[in-house]
Amino acid sequence: MSAWISRATIVLCLLIWMPIGACCAQMSAPWSWGPILGAVGEEHVAITWSTHRPVGFDLRYSLAQVYDATGQWEETLTFDRHEGVAEIWLQDLMPSSAYRYQLIFYEGDAVYPTEVGGFRTLTPAARSFSFAVYGATQSFPDRHKLVADAIASGEEAAIVFHAGGLVATPTEERFDNFFWAIADLARSHPFVSVIGGRDADASLYFDYLALPVGGGFADEQWWSFDYGSVHFVGLDSTVAEGTPAELRAQTAWLEDDLSQVVGKIVVVLSHDALYSASYPGEQNGALCTAWERLFREHGVDVVLSASETCYEHIYRHGIHYVNTGGGGAPLTPAPKGTAAGTVFRRYGMLHYLRGTFADDSLLLEAIPVASVVDDAIYLAPTGRSIDTVLVRVAR
Repeated sequence: MSAWISRATIVLCLLIWMPIGACCAQMSAPWSWGPILGAVGEEHVAITWSTHRPVGFDLRYSLAQVYDATGQWEETLTFDRHEGVAEIWLQDLMPSSAYRYQLIFYEGDAVYPTEVGGFRTLTPAARSFSFAVYGATQSFPDRHKLVADAIASGEEAAIVFHAGGLVATPTEERFDNFFWAIADLARSHPFVSVIGGRDADASLYFDYLALPVGGGFADEQWWSFDYGSVHFVGLDSTVAEGTPAELRAQTAWLEDDLSQVVGKIVVVLSHDALYSASYPGEQNGALCTAWERLFREHGVDVVLSASETCYEHIYRHGIHYVNTGGGGAPLTPAPKGTAAGTVFRRYGMLHYLRGTFADDSLLLEAIPVASVVDDAIYLAPTGRSIDTVLVRVAR
């Protein structure tokens, strides 16, 4: 065992504890959902899941090249029985490295292995990588799964971003459906989201999702991190409807964060779009007042949203505002007017964004998954992009 693996540290958050006692073997698997990958960095990754009865478990992980060649795990971490939500952060991993992992649950004589998942830690100075972005997944889990599976089956994405609107109401049942839809995607793709709509009305959003460190509630309400020459920022746009103090706090954090970015492409995720033809006056006045000046002064390149359930690309004041609300929620009918600066828009379409960074340039492509006509689903015949955004690192 290499020295760096022996230094692995784990943070385990067992939200509901049950007393240890005798247990008979069960016929059904004990987990409600998961495992789901969360925040990822150069030397860490987070994993969450939930069980509906008390079980012991092992977490096994290894460098992918070792596991793929031998079928053996380099490290096994063993934990006592618990029930409910668990969150583990694996630390001291190797940068730029692919890993495999698996959870094994134990209950009496019964053994319940999950499918093997995988992830890749971030590369400190990555010259190329890919990611995916989508949002607005409430109401129709089957449509959401269609989009999630399309992302999972496409080109390898180092990270998947959700632009908010995860569930219609933040209940356990709704989140169970959400995690069912992303099971194959988030098992092997780190999954990072922002808050939209009613996602965070209860504590479940923060209990279930392991997000990058930032600010606000649990230091996860808004966040940022770098991947190579791209700086990603996730905001909670719902604070515009809350207390002025909360909006001021996030705006101050945002200004400080953006002021430290030099020589990078800046991508912001805000569930509520700043501009849309669906808005009266074509803009969200509160967010434009709070954030647009900062976006312009600090060189934000792209703002990705999902509050309007359509695809809408608007170019204003040197910034690409892209609404990608095609993750499965009821789709918005086309409004009569077109917002100023509109580059392209499409309605009645399930879709996601594919991002590719290479040669100091970021290419975003809108990938159709299916059209929805009178509740009938028609799969996209080619999966070719219908719109693109290209930005380059300023030198």
